[in-house]
Amino acid sequence: MSELFVCEKPSVARDLATAISGGYKEAAGHYVGNDGKVFTYAFGHLVNCVSPESLNEDWGWKGNVNKLPFFVTNIPLTVIDNPGVKKQYKIITMLMKQARLVYIATDAGREGEHIFRKIYSLSGVKKPLKRLWIQDMTKEGIIKAFRNAKDGSQYDGLAIAGKLREESDLLIGMNGTMLVTKLSKSPKVLSLGRVQTPTLAMVVNRDKTIENFSKVVHYSIAAMDKNGEKYELVLDKDTHLTKDAAEAILRSLGNRTAFDLSTKNKNEKPEKLFHLTELQKFMNSKHKWSAEKTLNTTQSLYEKKYVTYPRTGSQYIANDSELPALLEKHASHEWVNKIISNGYKIESDFVDPSKVTDHEAIIITSRVAEGLSGDEAILYDVIFTRFLAAFYPYAVKEETTATFMDQEYTFKAKESVLIELGWRELYGEALQEASLKHTALNDVGEYSLIQKETKPPRRYTEGTLLDDMENAAKFLNEAADKKMMKSVEGIGTVATRAAIIEKLVERGFIEKKKNQIISTPLGRELIEMMPEDFSLYSVKLTAFFETMLSQVEHGELKEETFYEELEGLVKRTSEEIRGNVKTLSSAANPGKETIALCPKCKKEIHENSKAYSCSGFKEGCKTTIWKNALEKLGKKNVTKTEAGKLFLGKTIKVSLKSKQGKAYKADVIFNLEKNWIEFANK
Repeated sequence: MSELFVCEKPSVARDLATAISGGYKEAAGHYVGNDGKVFTYAFGHLVNCVSPESLNEDWGWKGNVNKLPFFVTNIPLTVIDNPGVKKQYKIITMLMKQARLVYIATDAGREGEHIFRKIYSLSGVKKPLKRLWIQDMTKEGIIKAFRNAKDGSQYDGLAIAGKLREESDLLIGMNGTMLVTKLSKSPKVLSLGRVQTPTLAMVVNRDKTIENFSKVVHYSIAAMDKNGEKYELVLDKDTHLTKDAAEAILRSLGNRTAFDLSTKNKNEKPEKLFHLTELQKFMNSKHKWSAEKTLNTTQSLYEKKYVTYPRTGSQYIANDSELPALLEKHASHEWVNKIISNGYKIESDFVDPSKVTDHEAIIITSRVAEGLSGDEAILYDVIFTRFLAAFYPYAVKEETTATFMDQEYTFKAKESVLIELGWRELYGEALQEASLKHTALNDVGEYSLIQKETKPPRRYTEGTLLDDMENAAKFLNEAADKKMMKSVEGIGTVATRAAIIEKLVERGFIEKKKNQIISTPLGRELIEMMPEDFSLYSVKLTAFFETMLSQVEHGELKEETFYEELEGLVKRTSEEIRGNVKTLSSAANPGKETIALCPKCKKEIHENSKAYSCSGFKEGCKTTIWKNALEKLGKKNVTKTEAGKLFLGKTIKVSLKSKQGKAYKADVIFNLEKNWIEFANK
């Protein structure tokens, strides 16, 4: 075998074999191209770092809390314990040994590079490497990437950064999580993380601000003209008038002068092309989609070759040389036909190679989308329209400002109307008629007192939380810190932010309600038991780490220096946890109250939101009575008192309903071996 391509998924391997080799035959765990090239695949991650406790028993859940924190560099790797994964790993290793040249064809990014390098490192194989950096999964995009393949050594920095990212998240997360869980005596694992903890802190702090907000009622003065335009008293920023003060001003008015009208036109360029976070924010705002749903749907469109690579942080393309050919493929569409017929060019500001790092913006490909429906059709239309809008002329708005004086007070009205559609034509907008510029002073009616009140910030949505994660620099005070945060584009990455939000939900720290994100009592207490300058609480830490990882990637920081910084951080955060973590309250953790003793292991039974469970779960005891165990029989919940009796082996009488809706009573017991409730006479 001469050339082997290692892809991230089977579907990608098939696409590469079709594009590069003109077809393929299927074999065990790989595809053989018509020209002899071989294409194999992973299933995402096949290899992970070993568990800390496998290196030292004191570093696991059963270990001594006083032996934490642990620290180790170059954590050994192991194949994930799954029969299918182990089988595929052996196939890839065998094929790499047989190959003369290996192409890295996993996803083009830090995580994709890391997936391959872990397999390669653990295998011990040493072969020449080349890297395919695929932006577009069409045949043309794959061929372009193949022709431009670079020596694998050019991505060694990216590979090291991927390894250090995984190790740092493991060392920070595992040490912090085990310490805070054990020291707070929580029966539930309290997970800490380099990105998730500052994200949770954002939500907790927003919720506390809202709940502690005291509104301020204040007043102003306004007058309406004949067209309904409002002229309002101009006040200095943050000036709030009391009712008495506003009424005093109102009594003094009655001599209007110096009426002035000014009108200017404002050009509006099309909105920037999408990167993933911007697309997620847009879909959450317009369609109430979760960030995860947007990512998954975009990934599906990418794999169907309809859009370019989704996990991008850029809103720019590197050049526009291929756009005419791309548009020609879609020439049957009326909007595209208009672009071609009128010779429209893409907005020049959107073409900037200096702002394209790993990937370009998310745009359509040359493949015409056919047969799309549901969510995919909705999302494709959003991406398609945003891309085409970038070619259309500017929209033009006419902005009018009208002012007049009364005594020493200024009153102002503003109006903005759309007078040239430009790119807004694609969004179904219509031209508007101006009215303010036709107003004279004698068209303005009587004054009136208007009451206002200050408002708290709104609850987070996924869209606004993503925005704050991306623009986390605003939470920092020092100019240098702000600059650092902006350089790494916030906390998390475009590829990970959706997963961070989902993890916080899964772990019971936040919940989603009607497209709002709200912290739970558990999430609040976890943040509140930390000092404000806690390292893992700070968005600054995440920016600092991403900066170091970027420096490693570009050869500006040695691996050894990164480890030194990492070890110092692990020790510092561990000391902070030890000095501040307190026992978790029953309000945040209803499981603190003992319901009964487990009949199997004699440990305490605690209550959580869904069940009454043994606190010895870490030692392997899975004894549980689910609260909805009798729901199918017409009883919504098993009460705390009933659960206590059942754990004692007692028979209890409960009220149930038949399938026909007829009420009846029955005796039930808890079957300890089968871990379920059953009829006593069964």
